[in-house]
Amino acid sequence: MPPTLHLVRHAEGFHNCSWHGESIHDPLLTEKGEAQCAELCKNFPYHDKIDLLMASPMKRTIQTCKLSFKPAVEKGLKIMLMPLAQESSNEPMDTGSEVSEIKNMFGDLVDEHRITDVFPHWTSNCGRFDEDPEVMIERATMLRLFIRDREEKNVVLVSHGTFAHAITGNFSREGEQLTRMWENAECRSYTFDEGEGAKIIETEESIARRPDLERKDSPQAK
Repeated sequence: MPPTLHLVRHAEGFHNCSWHGESIHDPLLTEKGEAQCAELCKNFPYHDKIDLLMASPMKRTIQTCKLSFKPAVEKGLKIMLMPLAQESSNEPMDTGSEVSEIKNMFGDLVDEHRITDVFPHWTSNCGRFDEDPEVMIERATMLRLFIRDREEKNVVLVSHGTFAHAITGNFSREGEQLTRMWENAECRSYTFDEGEGAKIIETEESIARRPDLERKDSPQAK
């Protein structure tokens, strides 16, 4: 049976609140962002069930995963760094750091195998990591298939605001986000459709955690 996916947008980074924040290379979380992680950690209902932590290899996503899912980290789970989950743009804010810098900051907490052996060119922002909408949709499908076929039963994935729309299928081939931008540190839970493309379906419990869904996700709110 496919796992349940708990998909999270990273907490507030310095690029989110700075003038021309897109020019900040691989920004860290702000103090407010760290507080958002603490709030998510307090309210997340399934800490005891998590058996895989994944994050885009950006500092802000790794930090969000570490701080928001402390119980899983404390029981020894590493964070799998997954380039397929990274944001798509050529801006410095969405360009990753050297592996040595990531390891220096996070040490053995991270499993860097996929950014050294599988996707060594993940910081190039081209090819599979291009910002072309068609490429993003294809990459999101690859990511969903990878997660769907895992043996783990409850997977956390920390990604980004725009790419979350591609993962959930709320992203057009013209690059339009079809629902509202996710809030920083927003978490939603999904089950998998076992058909082609490994589409995901938000759980009723997850929908109930955000009672303003209908208002914010309406076309008028875009």
